[in-house]
Amino acid sequence: MRFSIFDICNTIDCFLWSFTMKVKNKFTISNRLKAYLKYIASIVIMNTLKIFWILPINKNRILFFSFDGKQYSDNPKYISQYLHKRLPKKEIVWAFLEPEKFEYLEEIYHLVQRKGVQFIKEFVTAKIIVTNNHVPTYLPIRDKQILLNTWHGGSPLKTVGFSEKVPVFYNKFFYKMQNRKYSAFLSSSAFMTEEVFNNSFGYKGNVLDYGMPRNAILLGPHKEIINKVYKYFGIEQNNNCGIVLYAPTFRGDFRSSRFLPSKMQFDVEKCVECLNQKFKKKFKFLFRAHHTMSEAIEGNSVIMATDYPDMQELLCAADVLITDYSSCMGDIALMKKPTFLYAPDLESYIQNRGFYWDIRSLPFPLSQNQNEFYNAINSFNQKRYEREVDKYLLRLGTYESPDSVEKTVSWIINKLQ
Repeated sequence: MRFSIFDICNTIDCFLWSFTMKVKNKFTISNRLKAYLKYIASIVIMNTLKIFWILPINKNRILFFSFDGKQYSDNPKYISQYLHKRLPKKEIVWAFLEPEKFEYLEEIYHLVQRKGVQFIKEFVTAKIIVTNNHVPTYLPIRDKQILLNTWHGGSPLKTVGFSEKVPVFYNKFFYKMQNRKYSAFLSSSAFMTEEVFNNSFGYKGNVLDYGMPRNAILLGPHKEIINKVYKYFGIEQNNNCGIVLYAPTFRGDFRSSRFLPSKMQFDVEKCVECLNQKFKKKFKFLFRAHHTMSEAIEGNSVIMATDYPDMQELLCAADVLITDYSSCMGDIALMKKPTFLYAPDLESYIQNRGFYWDIRSLPFPLSQNQNEFYNAINSFNQKRYEREVDKYLLRLGTYESPDSVEKTVSWIINKLQ
């Protein structure tokens, strides 16, 4: 039976979490004890892994992973694609939890298993590392390495880190260890830099105000991408056909991620009927779950889009977006496409998680029950909506631009020299 350092770390984390759950009568004490033990364990493992520093840094190696190895997507995908075009002779490595699912990329990149000794070797020897999420705290970074965190939430609504409603004691240790690792964060807006990176993460380092590389395709012509999405789902493409994308975020945390209970979900058929009448099209309903969710919406006409590899391509093809608290609302707003927020659990979500903004001040029509939702569709005014979106983007202080990929790759190339 084979064990890796990742198995050991996960075992420690699960044990500490279980220990905390069992000591209910002393929750505050046990929670702090768990935080201290986890912090100490991370420091010990991180210093142990420094033995790999005997391996030299490869100045031609760039390592990518997206959502901790789950996907070939988001900002890392677009950066790696453009980087390969600019520097085809550089060794670009992608780490995946299931590399066999991405064998089609082997002609371009070197693929490694995200959990294993080989990944550690790639991590400690790559000159540049690019990810869109926090890296494991126990992985050590050398002074001469560059770690770029592109992050994955372009237009933040729900709070994270130190800004969350329910404080997590371990965060003081977690972000202290995290912030020491990064050479830079990539920012989508002035609001993201100040409220999320500076205040919520406590990060005071270098921030690149280039915008999200993933959103560059939203700001340019993308007819080929639309054709690609229609073909993938077997949807006949014509002037009368439209796509509505429902992309809600998760509830709970990564250990107990969940979706709305069925009694809170809207009627898909009724939704499509309203959209057909309002926008004079025949809509196809696509559902994309958050990457941590396993549940799906109920409905006979639902087309599952969770496994489609690229969210931004779905946004290109969608005529209408339905979400709740997901930052994808800010992405599609760049194209001024109609977006509706369906949030029947709004009050409990605010109480448990919290928002950076008053959600009712956003340009996207908000509904807390089905009748409000259908009425919001029927009364939608495109011109008024576009004016409010412009105000919203101005309020964010958006950095989004069609050349965000080029700017980011140029920064990376400069660091390689």
